Amino acid sequence: MYKNSKLFTVIVSFFSVVLIIVTLVSVFAFFFVYIPGKKVYSQIDKAKTEIAQLQQAVSDKDLIKIKSQLTVLRNRLTSIKTDYGQLAFIGSFPVVKDYYQDGNKVIAIADDSFDTADILIKAVEPYQDFLGIKGGGVDSAKTTEDRISFLTESVEGLIPYFDTIEKKIADIETNLDSIDANRYPDDYKGIKIRPSLMKTKEMVAEIHKVIKDGKPILTKTSWLLGKDKPRNFFLMFQNNAELRPTGGFWTAYGIIKVDKGKLDPLGSDDIYALDAKFNSTIPAPRPLKAYHINVNYWNLRDMNISPDFPTSVETFLGYYKKIGGNSKIDAVIGIDLQVLVDIVKVIGRVGVPGFGNFSSEPDKRCDGCPQIIYQLEYLADKPVNYFRTDRKGFLSPLMNSLLSNAMGAEKTKIGPLMEAMLADINQKHILFYFPDKEMQQAAVLANIAGSITATDKNTDYLHLNDSNMASAKTNLFIKQKIKHEIISQNGKVEHKVTVTYNNPSKASNCNLEKGDLCLNAAKYRDWFRFYVPTGSTLVKMTGSEVEPVKYEELGKQVFEGFYGNKYPLYAQSSLKTSIQYQSSVTPSSNYTLLLQKQPGTKPIEYELWVNSKKYDTFSFVADKTIKLAL
Repeated sequence: MYKNSKLFTVIVSFFSVVLIIVTLVSVFAFFFVYIPGKKVYSQIDKAKTEIAQLQQAVSDKDLIKIKSQLTVLRNRLTSIKTDYGQLAFIGSFPVVKDYYQDGNKVIAIADDSFDTADILIKAVEPYQDFLGIKGGGVDSAKTTEDRISFLTESVEGLIPYFDTIEKKIADIETNLDSIDANRYPDDYKGIKIRPSLMKTKEMVAEIHKVIKDGKPILTKTSWLLGKDKPRNFFLMFQNNAELRPTGGFWTAYGIIKVDKGKLDPLGSDDIYALDAKFNSTIPAPRPLKAYHINVNYWNLRDMNISPDFPTSVETFLGYYKKIGGNSKIDAVIGIDLQVLVDIVKVIGRVGVPGFGNFSSEPDKRCDGCPQIIYQLEYLADKPVNYFRTDRKGFLSPLMNSLLSNAMGAEKTKIGPLMEAMLADINQKHILFYFPDKEMQQAAVLANIAGSITATDKNTDYLHLNDSNMASAKTNLFIKQKIKHEIISQNGKVEHKVTVTYNNPSKASNCNLEKGDLCLNAAKYRDWFRFYVPTGSTLVKMTGSEVEPVKYEELGKQVFEGFYGNKYPLYAQSSLKTSIQYQSSVTPSSNYTLLLQKQPGTKPIEYELWVNSKKYDTFSFVADKTIKLAL
């Protein structure tokens, strides 16, 4: 149902790294020195089956089998070392010596990989309940609340392990980066050599970043769980059915107290109730005036116009406190509808007294969206013939029901719940902001703050940010596809990014007098922005009904467009926008591109083309680092 825990994905990743690169080197050993190379190749062939068995053990989360398979693979590495040692005489030959030296680097990578895997196993064993792992560990607690107390007391004990792991991975990355991918062909006898090497570099770089940058926030686990004193967390509900720059329309909010791991909802309210108290006379910013419908003043609900979550939250909090808002806020947590869907997927149907039942089952009234989403939209926006002062009054009892069901969940559901939350954080359905500077710095480093990432001059960057400008809850239905073409020539890197927006569903009857729920607007209006490195130059933009707006913001060059007045995206139709620009980042043998995902978005089918050849197709669900030999 959910992705495996990152810690155990890391283990499999290491052996994938070893398999790819050792296969690469053995191909060349076979080519230049047939007999001894053949022996190495034979060992690699056997390792393929053993790695597949390890992957299956990880997929099954069977700790005993994982340990056993690691032993088998370590023995296989010993055999590979012995056979590869027979090739030592070619180490001084011209040309061939480079491949031989690469092989020695791979052996070092393999050793570090096995050592790291052993450390990872030892580190996570006490947390088997939380990770949903099978194995011979002792049950650390009998109730969910006891398990959270155990986590509060012990999780910071992982830090010494992370220090050792980080050093090992740094060594692996250094060895990998010293292997020149341009020395190898794209394809040899059906083996994708250069692309496999570059993807391995990507994978190791991402693992290294997760471990290194995640360490500071891990040291703050006790703070987050309120071990020393209670914390007040402000929950901002971002309705991603109506997509906005930080992940969704700010529709409602709530306060939760966290005390020694125990969560206590203190209440919730509609954002419109805050706006009524705010009674804004602040002129609306340029984009709202230009693209929204009849918005003259800047309301609290529209203050997330920056794609940088910390920037938007700081603006909001400044005004929130002026109107008497709770001044004791230790964190602001943005959550969208996907989080609620994932909770009920794990714990099952949840009943809320006075408001009915909520589940993740497909609902035909919204073309198969989860029932909890339709029910929430219905409760918030159903047409009535009277004025409602508490449109979001169901949120507080819903939070209470979800938390009580989660806290009372049986042992087998603790792991899936933890996985769901980690996946939602990774995919930016949950965002964190901390007024405390040290905490905020740790959150930014861990990439859980929803911030626009600062990059150095050698790292290319792309972020697409869409904003629904008053088109009902149409993002429930819209699907996106991106075709990204990279051309490297004459010492320059040029990008062409084509975005297809498809709305396959019928328009809702948005005549409120008829009492129908307006979800899918007949016409969709979108304010879109491309964030790229500063110094990049626009060649052409298509699909925008306004002239491209160019400016610098958040340390990036921005190219802005809009469609929806003259040329909207109609229901049951599709529309394309594209941008062509020259990046300020130059090509290199270790060219790096960071693709940064917009919070709140659904998976996007992403095609990457490099120099007119299809390089990769993937589901874009989280930030992704691409490494290429340009």
